Amino acid sequence: MITIEVAADGNCLYNSIICLSGNTASTPSELRVRSLIELVKNENFYHNRFAHIIGPVNEAIKNIGRNFSFSELYEIAALSNVLKCNIQSVYPTIDYRSDLNIMNNTFEHAQCSIASKTICLFWTHTESEIEARRSNAGNWSPNHFVPLLLPSDNSQSQNHLCQPKISGSGLTPTKATTKNNTLTQVRIPEFNVDHNEIQPFQVPSTVITTTNEITTPRTKRRLQLAETCASVESTIVEHKRMQAHERIAAKRAAATPEEAERQRILARERSGARRATLTQEKAEQQRTLARERSATRRALLTPDEVEQQRAT
Repeated sequence: MITIEVAADGNCLYNSIICLSGNTASTPSELRVRSLIELVKNENFYHNRFAHIIGPVNEAIKNIGRNFSFSELYEIAALSNVLKCNIQSVYPTIDYRSDLNIMNNTFEHAQCSIASKTICLFWTHTESEIEARRSNAGNWSPNHFVPLLLPSDNSQSQNHLCQPKISGSGLTPTKATTKNNTLTQVRIPEFNVDHNEIQPFQVPSTVITTTNEITTPRTKRRLQLAETCASVESTIVEHKRMQAHERIAAKRAAATPEEAERQRILARERSGARRATLTQEKAEQQRTLARERSATRRALLTPDEVEQQRAT
């Protein structure tokens, strides 16, 4: 199979579909909106099927709503149903892992049959493998889609791939491509663009589920956001804890001897009440922990502090 160059502007998935369809009237924005509508209509199915792999579908929907944003598996699965054709996803064997098997599958549309058309899309990168790894901490992950076409001399496979409907002019849709500096014709599918038909999305039999997380740009952004939120939350909790300690220390410093004695008495009473409710095993555990903490504190004391404690 041969690849066809398409614009790497964030709409590369939709540019690839338009390249394969030969329909110059379609635009990336139209396909993006139709994919968005499909995901919204069948949100529960897509979420149950792919959320454990590439994250919640509601985040994908928000991302799709932004023009020129990178596309992933959600969009491929949705487009197969929107265009009423099977989409074969081809992922390169670079840093390949078993959890990436989901990327090498054919996504079948709801009305799939033996004669259904199949188009092929290839995950790739806009830079060389060396440059891609250099800019991504030594790792490789795709950021681009291109269409795959069969050479026209492979007629049997090509007919199985496309089998478009005959247009009104009685001609089979074709698209010019160049191979070995020779201009040839390859057959392309013709899509049914019925906008209003509601299609119940069926479970594709070729889709393999996995419990592992796939590392894609959207997943990386989601993980980075989760890590940032966790770090900020931890910082806030630690700040509040320090403020509480400071308030307690300030109250102790401002307390009169009578108030300090009263607080010590209350503290002893609360401690005695807690010990009275403990079982024998828990009481022994607490005594052991107290001895360990006391020994640790003594080990950290300077000789002067030790002498001071003995004097008091």
